Amino acid sequence: MLKELINNFALLTSFLFFGNLFSRKYERYLTNHALIHQVINGLMLGLFGILLMMTGLWIQGYFVVDLRQLAIIISVYMGGSVSGLLTTLIISLYRIYLTGGWTDISLTATVNCFMTLIVSLIFIREKRLTLSKWMSAVLGAVVVSLLSTFFVANPPNSETIIIITTVKMLGGLFTYFMMSHIKKTERAIHLLEEAANRDHLTGLYSPRAFDALFEEALHASKATKQPFGLVMLDIDHFKKINDTYGHLNGDTVLSQLGLLLNRESTTRAYPSRKGGEEFAIIIGNCDSQKVASFAEKIRKAVENECFLLNDGTVISLTVSIGAGSSPVIASRHLLEKSDEALYEAKRSGRNQVKMAKP
Repeated sequence: MLKELINNFALLTSFLFFGNLFSRKYERYLTNHALIHQVINGLMLGLFGILLMMTGLWIQGYFVVDLRQLAIIISVYMGGSVSGLLTTLIISLYRIYLTGGWTDISLTATVNCFMTLIVSLIFIREKRLTLSKWMSAVLGAVVVSLLSTFFVANPPNSETIIIITTVKMLGGLFTYFMMSHIKKTERAIHLLEEAANRDHLTGLYSPRAFDALFEEALHASKATKQPFGLVMLDIDHFKKINDTYGHLNGDTVLSQLGLLLNRESTTRAYPSRKGGEEFAIIIGNCDSQKVASFAEKIRKAVENECFLLNDGTVISLTVSIGAGSSPVIASRHLLEKSDEALYEAKRSGRNQVKMAKP
């Protein structure tokens, strides 16, 4: 029995590890398509529940205990009610298939699964992993499982009940610590990625991150046939600010402008610092009209903002902006054409928006 238990723990470890890798790889897509994310979770954990049933532990030669309920609990935690319901249905249908249709055993197993789903929804309604809530859900599932065993032809004795309880509680505890460890590791990796991808002064995306985001926007636009926009802006007479007030105050101005660009950007916009006083914003699903409106909004916001220097002095800024959108501008030329529009705005008197021309 110990060998089978170790095999189950190995399955849990492998599934959680590779499932997390999959989620990270397609994180942005899954975040933007919540229902698809829930369905994938439900399907994968349903299949995982079947695998756990196939590797169940035989007790006293006639009774099998498995960790299928953990698949339902994990599914509710990771994908909510839709995911949990789908996982429950898959496991139940497989159990009915094993017994060749509706029998006392398959009916009891189905009720067991749905009661586990209800217990999980009660204790894990939010995606917050705490030991007390998790183990409460596991304990509730154990109670449901034990109650269901008394409806079968050969109810378990006290020794079997102890073994069932121990195995399921150990499985639940092991899963909690594995998920907790993975979550902490993921958070640490995310922080490192953010530090690598962010400009230390403005908090915007770094030039390297901008290049990666722009390539991603190109591929996404080709795949979805949706337009995307690019706004490039440069602070007018920034050298004069550095010469008059010093480079430390120049950095202060850049930092405050970074905050403004983050504040004014939509959820589909990715503001970056290209270098020096030059900035760029990639905007997903944005046609020429929308990008022109967004660029003008940024220009006005900067013009109306009061920038506070280190000694309390308040100054005003303006920016020149070049903007464009694909497919009006061929994607491969969008960066170049928007940059040309930016310098046209500066040559034409600054503090204005110029649209890129094909």
